[in-house]
Amino acid sequence: MSLLQRMLKGATGGAVGLGALVLGLVCSGVTAVLVTAMGAALLPRLLAPLLEAGMAPPALSAAFASAYPWVWSGPVLVVMVAVFGRGLRFWMAGVVGVASMLLWGSFAVVAMYLSLFVQAAAV
Repeated sequence: MSLLQRMLKGATGGAVGLGALVLGLVCSGVTAVLVTAMGAALLPRLLAPLLEAGMAPPALSAAFASAYPWVWSGPVLVVMVAVFGRGLRFWMAGVVGVASMLLWGSFAVVAMYLSLFVQAAAV
């Protein structure tokens, strides 16, 4: 039995379950791309003036700068839940993908704004 046949067999939730899986993959994948772009390109530019002035970056921004590559665990988790989960695994994969988007998106936005607020306070 192929992997695709195994995934489609059983209590997947039917076509709506497949939609939930696709939604989870899209949410976690787009979030991974955007958060990686923010962490690799945007955050260093925001933190550069602070570091040049000898100020320490906010703790949450520094944590985001070191942890943003872990955002790619979201799409991997979605696939793992879809393949190895039990019961309504496609639904659960969708929930994992949306949760990944909400958590990492919030973390990225707050980290970016904190660095902007610290720059504004320094002026």
